[in-house]
Amino acid sequence: MSEVFSQTQQFTDTLKRLLRRNAGPNLRKILAKTHPVDLAHVFDRFVPQDQLRLLSHVGDDERQAEVVASLPMARAADLLEELPLERVVALLGEMSGDDRADILGELDEELAHKILAAMPDEDSDEVAELLRYGEATAGGIMSPDVLAISCDVTAGEAIRIIQNSPDVEMTFYIYVVDNHNTLLGVVSLRQLVTSKSDVPLQSIMNPQVVSVRTSVDQEDVARIVSRYDLLAVPVVDETNTLVGVVTVDDVIDVLREEATEDILKMAGAGEQLDDRQTILGSAWRRAPWLLVAWIGGVLASIIIGHFEDTLRGHLALVAFIPIIVGMAGNVGTQSLAVVVRGLATRRIDVKQFWKVLGRELGTGTLLGILYGAALGGWGTPRASRRWRWRRWWARLRPSRW
Repeated sequence: MSEVFSQTQQFTDTLKRLLRRNAGPNLRKILAKTHPVDLAHVFDRFVPQDQLRLLSHVGDDERQAEVVASLPMARAADLLEELPLERVVALLGEMSGDDRADILGELDEELAHKILAAMPDEDSDEVAELLRYGEATAGGIMSPDVLAISCDVTAGEAIRIIQNSPDVEMTFYIYVVDNHNTLLGVVSLRQLVTSKSDVPLQSIMNPQVVSVRTSVDQEDVARIVSRYDLLAVPVVDETNTLVGVVTVDDVIDVLREEATEDILKMAGAGEQLDDRQTILGSAWRRAPWLLVAWIGGVLASIIIGHFEDTLRGHLALVAFIPIIVGMAGNVGTQSLAVVVRGLATRRIDVKQFWKVLGRELGTGTLLGILYGAALGGWGTPRASRRWRWRRWWARLRPSRW
């Protein structure tokens, strides 16, 4: 990991040095040899003005669009806001439909409407169709560029169609449809190339195709892809008409987002990472999550206050309070992690609330008894020794001589 970080830092330093020298030819030579994803990875290390300069040296519109599409969507939107309208339209025109929709969804609504109006009708209609779906649904993350072939087409004809469709998102699966684009079945690429060329797709397709509706939550889509070990899952509407496909790279993004959300919830830090948020906004977002901990601390102080006389007579007990509080917090964190992750993976249902609550309370109580006994066993001899030392010192101290 440190080696990768070092290489990234060296690459960033080289680009910054070339930018300061205005060494355009050298910049273009280095950037031409670098993968668009690697370029997007270092873009955050540059100020917006330098990002625009780097983008202009990346190459043609297609390669620039690859770099922008590889950025986090919020970052890509910020970058495009700095470009002239015609440049934005040109770059979006080189992207896939789902990337266009995601970026436009991050832009200011007025600017997004201007861009849509300037785009070709075919592209703008496709984006408008995608934007009408929920952001976190199968329709919102799907790509409309799906390879659908009529059931009457033969295997040989299907192979030629694939050869003439280089821009299709996923060709590992060929989806078979009727004349109304209704999804009938699926044929794998391996099955297609090993079949006789005159065999119709309807004869070799698998009619039990796993599909999802456009309204299905993205987390459920990821779960289906994982369960059935798929590289892509087709998306259909209410009439079973094929409208798009969710590929495994989109599923990986969903899993990363959901895992980040779960971790932040467990830590009480909101639901998403946003390094563009102000300090005040960040504090406001985290404050409600800390309220419960604050109330718990106040209640604990009230309870401890009732035993003030006991603690004053046995000061050794005060030393154990941080251990007790720390252990209680750790047990609570463990329970929180188990419950939140269980809800996220659907291993725990909301209907099991009382069962889960009872189990976690029982587990916490058992752990409290176990470590309480261990702490008492360790602390009693120490307290006893301290007490004997104080009695001995009280007899020998000079004030009594």
